[in-house]
Amino acid sequence: MTELAFTPATELVTRMRQRELSAEELMRYTLDRISTHDRALNSVVALDTERALAEAAAMSARIARGEDPGPLAGLPVLVKDNEDAQGFPTTRGTRAYRDNPPAAHDGIHVARLRAAGALVIGKTNMPPLGAGVHTANDAFGITRSPWNPERSPGGSSGGAAAAVAAGLVALGTAGDGGGSTRIPAALCGVVGLKPSRGRIPQGPSATTCWPQHAGLSGMARTVRDTALHLDVAAGHHPADPNSLPAPGISYRECLEQPLPRLRVGVLRTLGVAAPRPEVLRAVERTADVLREHGHEVADEESALPGAEEFPAPFLLRQKVLAYHRVVSVLDEFTARRADFEPWIADLLDDGSSVSPTDFARYWQHRGRLDRWAAELFGRYDLLLLPTVPTTAWPAEGPDVRAAVRERTVPISFTSVFNDTGHPAISVPAGLGPDELPCAVQLVAPHHRDDLVLGSALAVEAAHGPVHPPAFALGD
Repeated sequence: MTELAFTPATELVTRMRQRELSAEELMRYTLDRISTHDRALNSVVALDTERALAEAAAMSARIARGEDPGPLAGLPVLVKDNEDAQGFPTTRGTRAYRDNPPAAHDGIHVARLRAAGALVIGKTNMPPLGAGVHTANDAFGITRSPWNPERSPGGSSGGAAAAVAAGLVALGTAGDGGGSTRIPAALCGVVGLKPSRGRIPQGPSATTCWPQHAGLSGMARTVRDTALHLDVAAGHHPADPNSLPAPGISYRECLEQPLPRLRVGVLRTLGVAAPRPEVLRAVERTADVLREHGHEVADEESALPGAEEFPAPFLLRQKVLAYHRVVSVLDEFTARRADFEPWIADLLDDGSSVSPTDFARYWQHRGRLDRWAAELFGRYDLLLLPTVPTTAWPAEGPDVRAAVRERTVPISFTSVFNDTGHPAISVPAGLGPDELPCAVQLVAPHHRDDLVLGSALAVEAAHGPVHPPAFALGD
């Protein structure tokens, strides 16, 4: 059974539907692997073993009766702890919510996965309120990279990335407001898609409509598994008025079609970053792969609007988004500020001080970013750039002052596409000299999730999968 650890979700589901593998066998294996290996990671913060086994037995019975169990039939799934999953508390990664009662209902995203046959078995760790590029909090502690326990799996979807990279599950939920799916995916050597803005509906939530920078996503080891998740999760829901209509296509089926010849622009710094040599080499190798596939690849030196003011635009963005977090927890924060981790309480205080002038500057900057991206996509069909400037930082978090000084700010290449809403994906691209994963990011025009997935498949095929050595060994 050891080979199940890194078997793609698409293959696991096929084997269960064809009765070559039972949902109960896979569930027992999954729970045993979590019990054995998550002690070193601390990626899973809630687990309901009894319920998971019961639901797996029920799924096996459905398949035996010849019922159609759905495209995720019997697949164990972990949910990031900022989404509601019925029967589990939603802590949002903070000690302030550690004692929350179990959620009475699933959020839209989780409900769609369950309806497709997925078996939700637990929750994954995250930084408080998703405000971090490393995963640590006072409720559950530090989550560590399966590649090196002294390093971080990133954030805010670090628990999901660590669990998927270590072969605990084949699919987890994630979310991306500035790189929170793509950054952990890059650091852990898995695939992380930030879909088009509105592709996966959010909610129900009082803050669903603002500021339209964050999106839900999945965390998987392969591009095909990522497409499978998107097929299930995409489509409009009335609880999220900004959600897009159903795409009218199957992203998995699109992957079986050849790509047209693409014009690819390669951006290495955006005028704000100084990526490490191993990251730049990963970009060059990927550019060569795309050329070999017949695409037209050209260097592009375009800098982000406001790059000459670095790091001011990033600091303004973080301050305004802190206001969004204040709004989402306003009553609790006002009543019991001391229950939150000190650093997140300070961040929320900073968000409370946002002025109308700050808002105006932020939205003006967003408008400049939109125009910048539109001009780029007038020349190119696809953008290639790093996902993050470095490999994984310490588990306790990066040195922020050093990152600014050295121009290795983790969100340098990711947050812009949250602001513009374009689909963007991080794909593994080999290992650096430190034996930690490197990754590249591919970005496509608005609503062309099919294009970003198709190009990622070609990159994945060339670089091949990478698994953490300690977790790839037999159990």
